[in-house]
Amino acid sequence: MKKLLLLIPIIYIACAHEPDPEQQGRQMLREARQLYADGNYEASRDTILSLRRRFPTALDARRQAILLMDSIELQLAQGDSLKQEFFRRKLEHDLKGLGNKD
Repeated sequence: MKKLLLLIPIIYIACAHEPDPEQQGRQMLREARQLYADGNYEASRDTILSLRRRFPTALDARRQAILLMDSIELQLAQGDSLKQEFFRRKLEHDLKGLGNKD
């Protein structure tokens, strides 16, 4: 029992120092936005996909990333009017559905 009581503070300290997934997700979202602003759409998309894989519980960052991903896809669809129209409508739909919290 004494050993168990000694482990509790150690476990608490270890958990207290774990990085917050939401904070890390927001950092990756900032990186993706900067890449997008720089015109590096493929790298921006890859960053968002990585955010989704690495931080599945960063729900707010992931919600905001949906809109950025729509914008990326719209930019990458330049020259393909059918794709452009699809992603334009998808962006409008996602903006309505997410309430544009950004």
